[in-house]
Amino acid sequence: MINKSELIKYFLLEADDCLNVLVEGTEELETKGYNKSTIESLFRATHTLKGSASIVKFNKITTLSHKLEDLFEALLNGEINYDNSLIYHIRNVINLIVALVNEVHEAGEEKSEIEKEVIELIDNILNKKEIPAVQQKSVIFDALPVTDNVRVELKVIENIFASLSEVLVQKNTITDKEKELFHIVEEISNSGKKLLKEITDFSDMYWLSTYERGQKVIDSFFVDFSDLEFDRYDEYHIFLRKIQEITNDITEGINSLFIFSENLSSHFKSLGREINYLKDSLIEIRMIPIGKLLHRLSEAIKENAKDIGKTVEIDIKGAEIKIDKPVFDSLYEPIIHILRNAIQHGIESFEERIKKGKEQTGHIKIDVKKEGKYIVIAIKDDGRGIDIDKVKEIAVQKGLISSEYTSFISEEEILSYIFVPGFSTSDEIDFQSGRGMGLNIVKTAISKLKGTIEVFSELDKETTFIIKIPQSLTISNLLIFSSHNLDFAIPINYIEEILTLEDFPHALEERSINHKNRIIPVKIFSEIFFSLNGKTLQKGYIIVFNFSGIRKGLIVDEILGHEEATVHNFGKFLEGLIQYLGYFISGKGSPRYVIDPLKLFEEEFIFTGLSDKITESFIYSGSVLVVDDSISVRKTLQSVLEAKKLRVYTAKDGVEALNLLERNKVDMVVTDLEMPVMHGYELISRLRKDARFKNLPIIVLTSRGTKKHEEKAFELGADGYIVKPFDEKTIEEEILDRLKLL
Repeated sequence: MINKSELIKYFLLEADDCLNVLVEGTEELETKGYNKSTIESLFRATHTLKGSASIVKFNKITTLSHKLEDLFEALLNGEINYDNSLIYHIRNVINLIVALVNEVHEAGEEKSEIEKEVIELIDNILNKKEIPAVQQKSVIFDALPVTDNVRVELKVIENIFASLSEVLVQKNTITDKEKELFHIVEEISNSGKKLLKEITDFSDMYWLSTYERGQKVIDSFFVDFSDLEFDRYDEYHIFLRKIQEITNDITEGINSLFIFSENLSSHFKSLGREINYLKDSLIEIRMIPIGKLLHRLSEAIKENAKDIGKTVEIDIKGAEIKIDKPVFDSLYEPIIHILRNAIQHGIESFEERIKKGKEQTGHIKIDVKKEGKYIVIAIKDDGRGIDIDKVKEIAVQKGLISSEYTSFISEEEILSYIFVPGFSTSDEIDFQSGRGMGLNIVKTAISKLKGTIEVFSELDKETTFIIKIPQSLTISNLLIFSSHNLDFAIPINYIEEILTLEDFPHALEERSINHKNRIIPVKIFSEIFFSLNGKTLQKGYIIVFNFSGIRKGLIVDEILGHEEATVHNFGKFLEGLIQYLGYFISGKGSPRYVIDPLKLFEEEFIFTGLSDKITESFIYSGSVLVVDDSISVRKTLQSVLEAKKLRVYTAKDGVEALNLLERNKVDMVVTDLEMPVMHGYELISRLRKDARFKNLPIIVLTSRGTKKHEEKAFELGADGYIVKPFDEKTIEEEILDRLKLL
């Protein structure tokens, strides 16, 4: 379950937005007079604020928001005639709400009492249908506390990242041009030095040479002087001096050019640092502390453990480390699967733990660390571990390895077999943990994140899963290599090390290398993508990959370096080229193709070569779509339902819900009635008109408790009706019990 401090954080974000709408809308009414769209926005803001406050049990804010909501609804329905004197009363109520929200910001709770006179005044307006006259008074809005939070639409962030990818291309271009400039300066400098040496040597040899004896003197001034008494220069000597002076000027120019290029390089490096800072800052916008996911999962796992008669403690370290939102969303399924395996098959029963001399309570440690641009998540339990001999036995039975080979294979590689589809050391197939199909879904999910997973275990002591994933999927870290005069790239996160081909002279013939007491199969990149035409590589590099404990090698011609870039998809026209992840534009303007290493070795992986693959089981007991414009309601209901082993999808309005239903199958829809873009009534109506959703259970969750609203919902096809605020008992009766009957 999400703790209250988390819910308050969501509430304050929503409350600040709603109050800003109320303040701006009220000022617009005062200056421009009655406007229906303004009243509707005010009504919507008070409705959202009321719902959010009720979830976190801030009853005073709920009451005041409810009164304003009724007032704006009466204005919309024409039950009250609008008058500018009404602004005074609206401002008073808003200020009371602001004061209470400020108290929540500071102390986490409401402290002030509600002025009953203000509430009674609003009730009188609603009951008597008239606005009491007031003296001309002006009410100044109280200020909300300044916060460090700001909401930005995801589309805006995506547009910024699109611009950033272009900036990175320009940065790479500048870097390449800088290298060209240094090369040119170096060539000019070397040529200048050679020229200066030749001129100097020539000058030293001939500069002081005198006229040969008997040579005719042309200048009459030299008649009275002998050769030793006066140096005589002809046009040859004058030309030689000019050349020497010009050479000196060239040398000074070369020195100036060299200084200029060094200064320019310094500016380029400074620009590169600023671009990297900008990139990191933009990525930070989409970052979410991983603790939000881990704490939520830990509560659900503890509940699951209680259901099967076990007690576990979960220790989380590194919860403050942030990851990109797409990574955050995609980690839920693999991590919860590992944790469920831990409590179901790792942590022993009370009796078994006592016999082994362990504490009755099982312990799971989740340690998150940041390594460069990657996140490493270690999940360790102190349970019974994995029986390596049993893994060998099953691998032989399934024909994955021969019995003769088992004595040569390392424990690390043996444990990698648990990622094979359908591989299991458990005698029973468990619906909850998905153990009957092994951990292939975990491996698949991590691979989609361009990450790796390894497992280490000691029988009767512990099992550790180590997940390594990029902190962000927006910018890729790539190794650049060349083959046949074309540049290619490959994600660095799969690479364990790079070796030189010269150190393994038999690699080309044997198609394998013996490295660190491991036999590693290798492929030649040129053979896969080009025709060698009988040519043999004389030199090159071996890129060693680590795929969840399985090592593979790829021989390439030349390593060009490392680069950060945004990888673009090929599009539908080239989507059949599955061996590529996409492309990016180099600094020289040419495309570089990003290779998918998993596809290069796919046919060799044990977990893709089975002829009798087992269909992946569904690890949830059901799925629910929650539709509500309040983030507080969505988060709370999501937490409650996920703790009951349900998969939860969320949408903020009817349109988003319909789009989500096109992509996902759900067993039930829980929807609010009053939402922007498309309200709940229209959503119910559309679903019932669609043959696919005609029998889909729909539960209404709303703050409208009148018979009129309820009858309308049932008339359109709703199956249940819950009035906010709700409790877990109501959710269990209206949602969980209905799902069990499906």
